[in-house]
Amino acid sequence: MFHRMFYQIVLIFGICFAVFCAAQHSIISHLDKKEENVERKKIKTELKSLYGNYYQGREELTIKSIEEIPSDEIAIQLTLDPHLRDFSHFLISTNRSDYQKSLEGIIVADFRTDVSSTQEANIVVKMVTKDGSLSQPYTITLLCNANKYWASKGAMGYPNWITVKTYPYLNFTPSCRIDNWIYKSPKTEEKRYAEEKWGELIKSVDTNYEKAKLLARTLMDDLKHHVGVPSDSMKVPPFEQYERMVSGKDKGFCTNLAHIFIHACNSFGIPARRIHLEKVHLRSDKFSVRMGGMHSTTEIFDDQLNQWVWIDLTYNILGAYLGEEGPLNMAEFSLFLNQQERRKRLRLVYYNYGDKTEILFPINECPQKRFDSLDGWDTEFHYFYSDVR
Repeated sequence: MFHRMFYQIVLIFGICFAVFCAAQHSIISHLDKKEENVERKKIKTELKSLYGNYYQGREELTIKSIEEIPSDEIAIQLTLDPHLRDFSHFLISTNRSDYQKSLEGIIVADFRTDVSSTQEANIVVKMVTKDGSLSQPYTITLLCNANKYWASKGAMGYPNWITVKTYPYLNFTPSCRIDNWIYKSPKTEEKRYAEEKWGELIKSVDTNYEKAKLLARTLMDDLKHHVGVPSDSMKVPPFEQYERMVSGKDKGFCTNLAHIFIHACNSFGIPARRIHLEKVHLRSDKFSVRMGGMHSTTEIFDDQLNQWVWIDLTYNILGAYLGEEGPLNMAEFSLFLNQQERRKRLRLVYYNYGDKTEILFPINECPQKRFDSLDGWDTEFHYFYSDVR
């Protein structure tokens, strides 16, 4: 049973996020082009780890680490990280040698420092499952140009340089794995409750996204008439919150809807997570000042799309698109919402729980016209994560 301790990760998407997205790696700011001596500032971003860790999908194989091996020459070690279901072992071939079995997925390459030509190591990796099935082959090419190579070209002072090329491309293992966003795993009796309550509803649907949409619709049908400020009696597990609301014993707001929805999704093996949104600009002993309100929203992970998808029961939203592209995750929706030209192209899947209709609206025609917690560049996104599994 999963440990209850979890830590909260905060990702702040503001104006820097939009600018950083355009630049990807780094941005050179020209502070005063009119001056003869132009002052430049190089800003290194951490967008790779921020966005990548929050929104990277599932991949069969990633790189866990690249490390230097102590040596008088040039030596490195790559460690692979398998994510194939029922993984058994690796088969690794170096420079067309026979495949060797490896449990750890460690690749070692050695190069000389006194060589003025490009040195190359070619590795092919396959993964084997417990039933003997093979994954696609992954090629890893290591190219080493020692400083003598650069000197032979008349370029002095360059370091020893190793370039790693992979096909298909191998990402680095994200720090935050998809299943670790499920920080409150449903208990056996809760899974049984969900199956009895909604199992028949989703049994004929294949994808996580379609299942999640059906769950969201039926929960809105049941709960939207009972939205309001919850009493302290609502500080109970999600399905007990659901029962209190549908029975009319209590009210619930966005956080309750989010908790109930993600717990229902997780009970059926659909990864789902809650994201808390806020923009507090002043805190004192007497009061706080917020731009707009605080809000809890949700994302589900669809294995077929291999991505997180934004769904919001409070806003009656079952998905968002930028033109024909989508469904979007919440960070994408927030980004495009705050870019004037892209905002015009946003379309929202809106569910009217009154007449049980689901319609794709352009954002300016959608019955849900305001997104106070997402408008503006100052919204803080708080994700909840547990590294204990």
